[in-house]
This record gives sequence, C-alpha cells and structure tokens, in this order.
Amino acid sequence: MTAIATIYDAIITKVSGQLTTFKRIPNPYALNENTALLMRKGYGLSIGAGSNTQRYVGCLITWQREYTIGLISQVVNTENDTTGRASVEKDLIDAHDLILKAFESDPTMAGVCIKAIVQSDNGIDYIEAERSKYLALEISLLVEYQETST
Repeated sequence: MTAIATIYDAIITKVSGQLTTFKRIPNPYALNENTALLMRKGYGLSIGAGSNTQRYVGCLITWQREYTIGLISQVVNTENDTTGRASVEKDLIDAHDLILKAFESDPTMAGVCIKAIVQSDNGIDYIEAERSKYLALEISLLVEYQETST
C-alpha cells in the first residue's frame, strides 16, 4: 500500500474517533451531492494535489499532499429560527475544533507521516437541496510524507 493510502486510512481513523456522532458520506469530493442521504451529520475525506518538496529526510525525498476533510450538518429548523441555525453553526465549529486539536496533539499520526497540519478551512457554506438543507465546512489538511522505495 502506498503512503497516500496509509495516510488516508490514518486520517479516517482519527476523524471518526473524534466525530462519533457523524456518519461517513459517500462523495467527499462534492459535499452538495450527499444531501439526498437525509443524514443529520456527515464527514468525508478527499485526496488533493501533491507536490515534491525537494527536501530530503533520511535519504528519501518528501512529498506534500493536501487532504480535505468535509463536514456537513443538516439544518432542521425554520428559516426564522436564528437560535437553531446558530446552534448548527456552533456544532460545526466544535467539530472543527476537535479535528484541529487531534492533529495538533499528534501531528505525525503515530508515525504514519512526517507531519499533518490543519492549514485552513473555507468557512461555513450553505447547501440547499430538494429534500433538505445543510451547512458545510471543508478543512484543508496538509501532510508531508515519504514514499518508501521497494
């Protein structure tokens, strides 16, 4: 298995361990396409672009790759319920905080990579579909790693 796949599995394990009330979504590359599932809270992981760092560690060159952790939470309150909407927003921010702290406390994911850091997020977006409405938050995780030669 490549380092990319191993890191993917380690991120899923870490996120699912932190967000126990969230279910995994089938399409993390387009969060708005998961709205027909009628789930209350969901997460997904997409693999983004990678680049050669041109930096050597232990005689092997390192790579840097972006993974995106997508979170969605269903909005079940009415449009005029500002308190309910704020509660959903705060729940997403709390989930973001749990993920941030998990990677800050173990940036190597138990030695799976050189470092994994939460780089940024896109803020909260509103997704409206036929069946339901969601708030979504995408977190950019930057991972530096080495591919071992075989």
